[in-house]
Amino acid sequence: MKWLGNLDYYWLILISVTLFNTFLGEKLSSVQLLSVLVAFTVMYKGLIVIDHFMELKYAHKYLRLLMRLYVFIFPSLIIVIAFL
Repeated sequence: MKWLGNLDYYWLILISVTLFNTFLGEKLSSVQLLSVLVAFTVMYKGLIVIDHFMELKYAHKYLRLLMRLYVFIFPSLIIVIAFL
């Protein structure tokens, strides 16, 4: 896909994952399973946005660590709440 730029490729991945989440929301009846799958895809999408769209892939390691912690903590809270 030579006509696609690097950011276009990541944008298509983000859209595909979002559509996959929508499909899961329509087809799955288990709230806990759906919450876990969506939380993991939110983590994945967050990492893509941090590394490629916010351009923190080569930023200072502490700034990148803080952003990655944010991406892991909040979806983890979604999973915990789904099981309470």
